[in-house]
Amino acid sequence: MTNRVPEIVLYELSPTRSARCRWTLLEAGLPFESRGNAVEIFGSDELLQYQPLGKLPVALIDGQPLFESAAICAAIADLVPEAGLIAPSGAWARALHDQWVSFALTELEAWAWCAELNMLDFVFPEAEHVKAIVPQSEGLFRKSAAVLDAALAETDWLVENRFSVTDIIVAYTVDFGAEFGWIDDRPALRAYLRRLHERPHCTLQVRP
Repeated sequence: MTNRVPEIVLYELSPTRSARCRWTLLEAGLPFESRGNAVEIFGSDELLQYQPLGKLPVALIDGQPLFESAAICAAIADLVPEAGLIAPSGAWARALHDQWVSFALTELEAWAWCAELNMLDFVFPEAEHVKAIVPQSEGLFRKSAAVLDAALAETDWLVENRFSVTDIIVAYTVDFGAEFGWIDDRPALRAYLRRLHERPHCTLQVRP
């Protein structure tokens, strides 16, 4: 990293996936300006100029917009290589980072999000909920949670057995499942969340 500190603006709202980005920024020790922090920011003209769906999070890094929390977290970690939050591109540890992040987002978070959309009325009104899909989503989440639980039974952290941005991204997803009680039977995942809660910058909502 050069001596110059990048200018970073984070559009955020604490219950959203922007919590991943805030946590990464705090772990990286990078100053940033927080914007949004109100439900009204969703779909606003200000946000739409950076995120085509008007969703959070968005980060402006030296004026360049970036959306999708996993991409933002990786970009932040790359800004401060000395912090050891992510392996360099091309390293095997970076491939493992990509593996676990992709697994969390596609095999876990997709099902938790689908369930939430059909349980709470903050996106769709109750009349549009498809209640029958919730048990299916739960079953798929639990199947993948078993895989992650087995991996974490052998190590404290997902990549090189050291805390990294991988854990920040994956932890939000595990926390999502914990909110529904879907990891109650997964001791390694619950212990993993407890370790994460011990970190001073943790932004997770659910304490196992």
